[in-house]
Amino acid sequence: MSPIKTITFAVNASKPGAKEAADYLAGIAECEGATATVTTEHPLPANALKDQDLCCVIGGDGTLLGVLDAALESGAAVLGINMGKLGFLATFTEAEAANDLPALIKGNYDIAERSVICCTTQNGESIYGLNDVVLKETEGSGLIRLKVSANGNPVSEYHCDGLIFSTPTGSTAYNLSAGGPIIGPKVSAIAMTPICPHTLGNRSVIFDNSTQISVANLVPGPCPRITIDGRVRFKAENNFPISITVAEKTFRLMQHPDHSHFAIVRNKLNWGDPTIKSE
Repeated sequence: MSPIKTITFAVNASKPGAKEAADYLAGIAECEGATATVTTEHPLPANALKDQDLCCVIGGDGTLLGVLDAALESGAAVLGINMGKLGFLATFTEAEAANDLPALIKGNYDIAERSVICCTTQNGESIYGLNDVVLKETEGSGLIRLKVSANGNPVSEYHCDGLIFSTPTGSTAYNLSAGGPIIGPKVSAIAMTPICPHTLGNRSVIFDNSTQISVANLVPGPCPRITIDGRVRFKAENNFPISITVAEKTFRLMQHPDHSHFAIVRNKLNWGDPTIKSE
């Protein structure tokens, strides 16, 4: 892999010790000949990573999601240092990052090309998500009723609390909590999982990466709220019908060469014998 010459350290300043860790790692990077910048701005503006080879996120998975737009705009790779809780994306500890950063800068790393989901409203506004697009009732509005089509063909109507459209990366997030499937990170697909469906026959559906999903709102009144990676992103009130697709752009996640996705899953979800630690 190519050596890293420019690094932005994106810090979640609310995490104790995160800023100090960023300053320490920036010093290591500069000793290795890289140019380092530290920022506490979150989420990052879309142009924040221009001409940067790497964005080193110090916080947790939520902090990492906040650099998505900037990473997609610039093509910079992203490395996550976990100072939060689960850490499915931010898999490096502070100690591991300090130990491995010199080798990473020299090019000893792998890049995982993670698929990205794109949500487009009827007004033509598009926003990307690394984890998921979630459609839920507005507060106090009761169940929602949505019609889902795939490439123009009806799939089903859903009377439920909401629908989750998840990437493989996001399959271990809200999708998993709602009973959806875990999808391998190299699969290019979208999982659709209903939240508390009124009909027990409604189950998760996996769409391939060429599918254009359309979602129409069937209930008059307030439209369902659209959140992308946990944030309400669309300002307009009448966004339906919406289109959901796998984006052409991918998110470049930097990993250690011996990284194992399912070792992370086993450890985080306590699969198997909890007394046996994954290698």
